Amino acid sequence: MTDENEYEEPTEVTAIEIEDDGDGNITINNNVVANIISMAAKEVPGVFGLASGSFQGLFNKGGVISVDEDAGGNYRIRVKVILIFGVRIGKVAEEVKRSIKEQVEIMTDKEVSRVDIVVDEVRHPERPESELELED
Repeated sequence: MTDENEYEEPTEVTAIEIEDDGDGNITINNNVVANIISMAAKEVPGVFGLASGSFQGLFNKGGVISVDEDAGGNYRIRVKVILIFGVRIGKVAEEVKRSIKEQVEIMTDKEVSRVDIVVDEVRHPERPESELELED
């Protein structure tokens, strides 16, 4: 039995079947889950956006959004975010966790056992990215 805080390699699941009532299945594509996570995170005040870079696949732990399932079949989520300079990082990150968990559970009817937030960067909301690059 592993510690619930310990990260495990994700299982390769491309879609989640949530219902088979005998007259047909309902399947949620994992891209839908990734979109829910993205939108829920971006709704939180203090979030600039998701981390930059290419989307490396829903189940790739190096990607912006990673989702896998625990032994009980519940979602485990990891998302990299960019916050706005000057916010209380811990408070905003906790709100992002709450928002993602709530929206995924409501919209998929599937439980979320854990949401890990990686604050990948902070940005000033008023300054263009090209100006920030000049400071490096």
